[in-house]
Amino acid sequence: MRKVFDGNMYNGHELNTSCKGHQGYYSEILDYIKILLDDMINRHSSVFFVRFDLRYPAGSSPMYPDNNDLVSRFSETFMLYCNRHGYDPKYIWVRELSKTGQIHYHFMLLLNGNIIQNAHQLIVGYATNLWQKYLRIEDGKGLVHLCDSKEKDYLYDDKYGGVKIKRKDPHFQQIREKCYQVASYLAKCYSKVGLPPHVKGFGRSGTS
Repeated sequence: MRKVFDGNMYNGHELNTSCKGHQGYYSEILDYIKILLDDMINRHSSVFFVRFDLRYPAGSSPMYPDNNDLVSRFSETFMLYCNRHGYDPKYIWVRELSKTGQIHYHFMLLLNGNIIQNAHQLIVGYATNLWQKYLRIEDGKGLVHLCDSKEKDYLYDDKYGGVKIKRKDPHFQQIREKCYQVASYLAKCYSKVGLPPHVKGFGRSGTS
């Protein structure tokens, strides 16, 4: 992650301009977000867009490796589970470091919206159980956070925990652009400093 973009619009797409975006965005991550969104929209008439975060228990960072082995293993198992259920998952995650020194990960997850209608059981249920397994703890409640948006025009329904991007929806382009804007939060430079040598700052699935 070397090239940094500083602006509010990237290749015609509006970015998440929260206060944390003032340090710019990594172009490579912005590009991959679009690649994955375009790939899934071409593959499925309905795509389910989900944002969630993975955290470690408070104050526990020294107990776990400072590389990305745990999140890589989590992602591999989680995607196998999604594939077995026909969700055809695509994802990108980014690693960040909070002001208190806690490592955490932000995910964008894209699923076949013709198969899955609700993210709560998948994320709050299965993903939480899987993450606590890799952390070797008995209760991982709250460590997997299903994100929502308070923007009224985002069309994000908390009841489903995600957004349906339907090609035949009259608001298709608006919804697609809003999802890209929300996902662009992952590309912000803020809080991505201090990576150990040879540790990647993000991971992603491939395209078909």
